[in-house]
Amino acid sequence: MTEDHPIATEIVFEDDTVRVWNQRVPAGGSIPRHRHEHDYFLLNISGTGPIAVQFHEGTGGVMGDSIEFSPVPGKADFIRKGHVETATNLGEAYRAILVELKQT
Repeated sequence: MTEDHPIATEIVFEDDTVRVWNQRVPAGGSIPRHRHEHDYFLLNISGTGPIAVQFHEGTGGVMGDSIEFSPVPGKADFIRKGHVETATNLGEAYRAILVELKQT
């Protein structure tokens, strides 16, 4: 079995209901294989990608095996749990705040 890595760069806050992450991905950088076990909000701070996302174990569902995500700074995206992925930043440096909803 392949080891999963953290879903973002660093945890900045956590309690019983949420876990808040700071996400920084340099231009050309990658986010290693990770598993999303909770629904989450992704608040895009800077960088517009695109970010190439490769899904594993058939977890992409209707999105298929891969997508390209183009973040919009200032916009929040809600994403359901359950996917296993790796991601590569094909654009400029990217920063986001990720808020996991631990009760989901």
